[in-house]
Formats: sequence, structure tokens, C-alpha cells
Amino acid sequence: MKRIVIALCAVLFVSGLFAQKVASIPVTHRDRYERMEKGTGQELFTYQLSKTTAKSASSYDPEFTAVLIDSSKNGYGMVSGVTNPISHSGETFVMAYRQWIGVNASAGAIGMAYSLDGGESWTNATNVNAELPGVTEGRYPSAIGAGDYPFIAWSEYTGVGSGIENDAKPLYAMDQLGFGGGWLSSPQYIGSNATNPEGMWMGCPNYSEDASGNGFINMTFSTWREFDANQIGSRNIYLFRTTSMSEGSLTWAPAVKILDSRTYFEPGSSSGSTTSDALISIADNGIGYVANVAYWNDSYSVDNNAYHTFKFRKTSDHGATWSEESFDDDVPYYFIPDNVFDDNIFDIFIPSQIFEVVYGTDTVTVDELTGEEDTVLDVMNFPGLFIGYDNEMIVDQNGGVHIMCLVIPESEESGYIMPTVHHGCGFYHLYCADPTQEDAEWKVNFVTSMQNTWRFNYHNSTRAWQSFFPSMATSIEDPNIIYAVYPKGNIYEEDGLLYMKSYDIYVSRSSDAGVTWQEEINVTNTDDFDEITAHADPDATNDKVYLVYQVPDYSTLTVNEDETPEDYKNRVYFMAVTHPYSSVEPVVQIPAAFELKQNYPNPFNPVTKIEYDIHHAGEYRLDVYNTLGQKVTTLFSGYKESGYHHIDFDGSLLPSGIYFYSLTGNNTTRTLKSVLLK
Repeated sequence: MKRIVIALCAVLFVSGLFAQKVASIPVTHRDRYERMEKGTGQELFTYQLSKTTAKSASSYDPEFTAVLIDSSKNGYGMVSGVTNPISHSGETFVMAYRQWIGVNASAGAIGMAYSLDGGESWTNATNVNAELPGVTEGRYPSAIGAGDYPFIAWSEYTGVGSGIENDAKPLYAMDQLGFGGGWLSSPQYIGSNATNPEGMWMGCPNYSEDASGNGFINMTFSTWREFDANQIGSRNIYLFRTTSMSEGSLTWAPAVKILDSRTYFEPGSSSGSTTSDALISIADNGIGYVANVAYWNDSYSVDNNAYHTFKFRKTSDHGATWSEESFDDDVPYYFIPDNVFDDNIFDIFIPSQIFEVVYGTDTVTVDELTGEEDTVLDVMNFPGLFIGYDNEMIVDQNGGVHIMCLVIPESEESGYIMPTVHHGCGFYHLYCADPTQEDAEWKVNFVTSMQNTWRFNYHNSTRAWQSFFPSMATSIEDPNIIYAVYPKGNIYEEDGLLYMKSYDIYVSRSSDAGVTWQEEINVTNTDDFDEITAHADPDATNDKVYLVYQVPDYSTLTVNEDETPEDYKNRVYFMAVTHPYSSVEPVVQIPAAFELKQNYPNPFNPVTKIEYDIHHAGEYRLDVYNTLGQKVTTLFSGYKESGYHHIDFDGSLLPSGIYFYSLTGNNTTRTLKSVLLK
């Protein structure tokens, strides 16, 4: 089992900055091979990344209309996908964010904004936590359009007064006269302040409503420690639940430990944790789940669940009670078995092995006639798949679970992962009608590749793969319509090198519950501005999705840390995207570049799969040659549409040995080596 560690940055970004080991990356086509350091396997990419300097808000001109909500002293309020900064009901929206109150003022002021006209104009409530608890150190705010009353919640750093290092408590405020009423309550503690666990940090909210119109708020919060103990790395998850909601007034049940991470999941330490924050989603029929990603504690050996993946608890009564059983008698939580990912992703979207890498298992090719060894090759096998820390979950009105998550292969080199090894490294959609059934069927489908985005450093940080998360929304009109929202690099290829213009926000749409995805669209498409930390309102329509995101102002550095985009003043924007493909069938995504990929499996006997990407439609051919340069077969020759393609190479009639396959078209040729080993 591999161990990938989250580093603790408790004050600024407790769940997103990780001390991550990233494996040496295998090379899969010629241009990249030329820029490979053989000794270390480190890829050397020349890239350009435009930074905004002293740009005014008026010069910002994204592809779709964006509304400037406010500014934040830095971008850390929205860096986690667990939080939900925006919510709406009808034409009324509410948003929560960390607010700019001056360059020398605190970064922890909480702002609230609401709109009564579908997001065209907004009214702000300023610094809502100024008087209570008085330290203005709010973190990770979320918003809920809870029935008729807009509600915001956050965690507040109160360590100054408590004597506990990095202590924080959960707080909320709401407009007691409803949307636009202008009667905002003072911040109140969620739950009971006297009995709340200490160190509440990342919170995930949910609102559900039964057939009688009774509303329920459930929120999960992660903790770094238990009560007055300065024990870092606990990662226990607590549930806070309302017992009544009446005319703008809330009462709360005592906090309940909903996920006992310290007992059942791999222990954390002062240097990090492999346990993620928790997601919660409950449908109006009362069925819902709490889920996080973790390894099991070594004390528990759970069959078919050795890798980093999802653990669950289920409710059927709007969060009043939760399941306490599992597929395994030793643990009380359901989980997604490893084979769900292996069977649905390996050798479909990501190969289970890669040929010719810096390290791996030696494979000897033997000449059948002489018995002599021809060559020694390196092959790396992927033992399993790693699920990222920052994901999204929505439970539909039938109680089915939709998950949007990051998937990358683990390396056979212990403790490492391979985030840029293949085009299939990226975001995936999962669906299951009921994950508590041991024979539950999971549908797993590829949404978008993040391979090229993760090849670039995230400004001064090398943790690129940990800096992007997917967000998800479902249509309230048709549950089969799902949106995926995510930042990624606007990348192009020139003279065999990859370049990045900027970080942009992309939206993809599925009309068949996530089975296929239409071509993603760049909804910001601004070369001179970066857009980061996009969050989708969970409720969309058949043709429209609502999102918020941030634009860093690189002229104003406010946090002297890594100088990543979050370390600058950030402008906060709202965008309503009417999807241009809402009335058409799903279309194939167009690759960013012409690319031939390493065949898999490799070595093979006798059939292997060859994938290739075509950016421009036209005449292409794929030929296979032996080591003497003689053509032995043509796999295809003719017109090919733009898109991602694959073909099988059957070597049944060929002797064992090394073969080269070459893709030619659009005045370009790519050639790779394969090994037939019978």
C-alpha cells in the first residue's frame, strides 16, 4: 500500500498544500523524450505563463459575462472543493467569501453577498464577523440558500483567546428577514460552544427539505485535534445538524463524530495526513451520504480496499441517524472497492503498465532462432489507482450518488504517484444507485485530462496536481444533465514544445448522467488573466450552470508564502453560463495537439492497443516497421476526424522482437517502439 502525505498548513490552507512525492515520469513520445533527464526522469518543459500586473477590473473581459462581487485579501477562502461558496433558489442567490477590508487589515473578514435578479447585480454585507468572536479570523466560508433564509457558515480562528494552537470554531449568520431582508444576525456558534470539539476547520454544508416543507441543515467539519489536546493530524470528522428551523432561527443538535478517522484511518502526524476532509450530500427524499478519502489504519486489513479511495456512511432520514455497518465486519464504513477503479479505468483510460521508463522491471527479449538475449527493457507496472483529496459529491433525488474525483496511477516505487504519466490522468465521474450494496454497480467515465496542466509548476509551487479540483452541478429539471466545472491550463503546442497562456475556467456537460461528456468549453478564455478555484452552484438547469471563481491581482502580494495565485489579492466573480451545446448530442473533445501514445500492454503477446490524438482532421496513416526499417504492416491509411483514437495491433503472424509504429499526417510524423514477446 502506498502512502501519500498531506502536509499541514493549518492557518492558510489546511487541506490543499501537500508534501507530495511525485514519481519520475515516463516518456511516451519523441518530443518529450528529447527533453528528459535520463538520470532523474525529470521532464524539462519550456513554458510561458502570463501574469496580471496592475490590471483594472474594467479591462477584464472573459468569454461569458462575469459580475465582480468583491475582493479578497488572498485566495485561500475558496481553495477547497469541499466548501460551497454559492447557493440559490429561483432568482435569489447567496454567496460567502473572505473579504478585502484593506491591505493591512486581517485576511479573515467574512463577506456575504446576495442577488435578487439571477446574479446580474449583488448587494454585499461587509465584515460580518467583526464583532463576534472579535478576532476577524474567518476561514473557508460556505453558503446555503436554506429555504427562504440565506445562510452562511465558516470556521473562525480563536486560538488567540483559547490558548490552543490554531484552534477554530464553526460559526454561522443568516438574514432573518429572508433574501434581501437586510436583517443579518450576529455570528452564532454552530452547535454548542461549550461542548464543541476544538480545531474545527474545513466545513461542507448541505440543505434538504422533506415533503412537508421541513428543512434540515447538515454540516461536516474536519478537526486537527481533540478538545484541548494539541494533537495535530487527527482529521476526525464531526457532523452538526439542525433540530429546528423556524422564521430565521436555528437550533442545533450536539456535534457527533461521524467519521472516526483517528481510529479507522491511517494516523496523521505533525508532518501530514492521508485522510481528506469530508463531503456531505442529502437529497430531499432523506437519503444521503458522508464520504471522505483515506487509507485504512494498518490495524485493519480490509479485503479489496488497499488503496486511497472513498469511505461512506449513509442516512435515510435527513441525517438524524447514520449507518454503522460495512462490507467488512472490522470496519463500520462502506467503501468503494479497488476493483471498481481498476476494472473501469486501467487499460481503458489509463494503461496498467508503461514501457521504457527510468526504473522498473527488467524484461529480456530473446531471439527465438539463436536463443540469445536481444535487449533489456524497462517496464513499469501500476499497482493501483490513487484518488485525490479534493473531490465533489451530489446525491440525486433517487438517492443515487454522483462523484467527481481526481484519479492518477500509483507508482511501483513505494510512496510515489504518477500525475502526468498519461492522458488519462485527470477528472472522472462516478455513479452508483446505492453504494451500500456489496455487489453495487459503479459507472466510471472520463471527464477531462489534466495531464498537460499538471506538467507546469503552479507558479512557484511544484504541487500543480494538488492545486486544481473539480466542481459539479446537476439540473433541477432533468437529473440526467450534469455539469463539471474546473480550472485548467490554456495550453498550446508550438515547435514540439508545450506553452501555457493562463489558467482558465472550463465547463463540460453530460446529458446522460455522466456516461458521455460534450466538448469542454473555456468560459473565461483570457490570455492575460488567471482564473482559479472555481465552484459551481450545485443546482443548475438544463442549459445553465452558475459558478464563482477568483482572479489573482499579481500587483498586490498579500501573503509571503510560495507566491502561488492564492498569495495575492483576489477578485471574486460570479458567472452564469448558458451552455452552447445544451440542445445537441455529446461531441468528441478535440485534443490540444497531435500525439502518438505508447502502446499497452508493452511488451505484448500478441495484441496491443495504440492510442493517438488528432488535432486537425485529415489524411493519416499508421505503419509498423521492424528493426531493419522494413514496413511489416499498415494499421490504417485514410481520412481521420479530429479526436482521440485507438487501434489494436495484432502481432500473431510476426516473430518476437522490437517493432516501431509510426503515425504520419499533417506534415508531422511520430514514431514509438514496441516489443512483441511470445
